[in-house]
Amino acid sequence: MKDFDIHFKWVGAPTWVIQIDNLKIACDPVLCPINTVQDHKYFRAKRRSEPHYGGKDFEDIDFWLLTHRHEDHIDSYGVVQINPHTKVYAHKNLKSWLRLIYHRNTEYMKWGAKATFVKEDVKVTIEAIPCVHASNFLASKLAGGVNGYWLDIEKPASSLSVYVTGDTVNHSKVKRSLEGRTVDILIPNVGGGGLDRFGGPYTFTAETLMDITELINPKRILPVHHKSFSLYKEPISKLYALKDERVLKFNEGDSVSV
Repeated sequence: MKDFDIHFKWVGAPTWVIQIDNLKIACDPVLCPINTVQDHKYFRAKRRSEPHYGGKDFEDIDFWLLTHRHEDHIDSYGVVQINPHTKVYAHKNLKSWLRLIYHRNTEYMKWGAKATFVKEDVKVTIEAIPCVHASNFLASKLAGGVNGYWLDIEKPASSLSVYVTGDTVNHSKVKRSLEGRTVDILIPNVGGGGLDRFGGPYTFTAETLMDITELINPKRILPVHHKSFSLYKEPISKLYALKDERVLKFNEGDSVSV
């Protein structure tokens, strides 16, 4: 795609690694084993499947994107996979996870803030995008803050854009931040998290995701954040049934070329 060599691996839940030429990016390390029960204060969630990662998956990461502090996005098994010398871009509510070891290399980003990462001839502009993590005001307040991330990746004569949605619904606040943009690669958190609970869904369903795709017209869609936990209620078959050729099909542990 656009003169870039791109490989994507879905580890499970919201955790993934993408290699774009010689740039390696990872997101939200939650690596607890199958059958782990997480206490989310107002409810519990059980891991349905093992995370799929090997010894080299988290080696030589150039930077991590951390969206928020919920335990189905970062846990004690996952945080230790972040090398203390690796750059981290995070929501401010992750300070309790990161401040003792990772504080020197972590940049806490507010919505709309931008940062720049440079490696050799590749420049990445990282922008924190608003997220609304529930379908009503009270539930979104209880859920707390979340960042999505928009990446503009440039090298001589070529460019590439990636939108990492984080946990969000298709709220007007999110859509306003995306107006006038188009994206090459969309990595959405789907699965209809909390679809059966107060304020749900907390993440995209197949239907609400299509509302966002109409706005930003992605060339490729790499859906994650489904199946792995009992909290994720909508099967990925709902998205596949829409027969959108931009949606790549893969399972936990799969690596795909984009």
